[in-house]
Amino acid sequence: MRQVGKQTNVRVAISLVRKVHRIVWALGLYVVVVQAAAQGHLTTSSLCDLQVQLTQGEHRPVRVEGVFLGGIEGSVLVAAGCSNRNTNVEFQLKSQRLWKRLNQLSNKTSAQRHAIGDGDPVRVVFEGEFYGPRVPDPKLPEKIRKIYHPAWDNQGSMTKLVVHSILSVKTLPVNDPCARTNSDDWPCYQRDPALLPPSKTKTDGHSND
Repeated sequence: MRQVGKQTNVRVAISLVRKVHRIVWALGLYVVVVQAAAQGHLTTSSLCDLQVQLTQGEHRPVRVEGVFLGGIEGSVLVAAGCSNRNTNVEFQLKSQRLWKRLNQLSNKTSAQRHAIGDGDPVRVVFEGEFYGPRVPDPKLPEKIRKIYHPAWDNQGSMTKLVVHSILSVKTLPVNDPCARTNSDDWPCYQRDPALLPPSKTKTDGHSND
């Protein structure tokens, strides 16, 4: 009788373990489906609109199209409708899909010249977290915090996009408003000197003399 009782307990234990495994699997599947549905509901936003809609300290998940510009000073996203603004780009990819293709297109000219420099403009669609203007250091005096608007990088980007997924990567047509007119000109990347650090402004100023 004791042997029969032990066997019964073992069968019950195994049955419970299997039920727990099925529940865990179902919950995991549910989370994946919910996340996929949430991403699928994202519509493509205008970069120009996002740059002015988000307030200081605000952030939200987005899908956004723009022109990606990579370089030795960092990466930014720009658009033809707001050439006086750029968004800092930071990659925290959940998938490597199209990452290699993005680098190939962005570094095409540098690879041909066998040199390191600013990348070629690339038309992209990214998904990720979009951040509005940074919040000044709370340790600063209140009067300074009210007038101080820190950028996300040394290129005067007042907004930032943390990229989680690369959805589309395309070569920029030569007739695109953001296409280069010569090797040193990016029409959609016109930095506002007032937003740049003093040292950077002086550097740019000397380079134009």
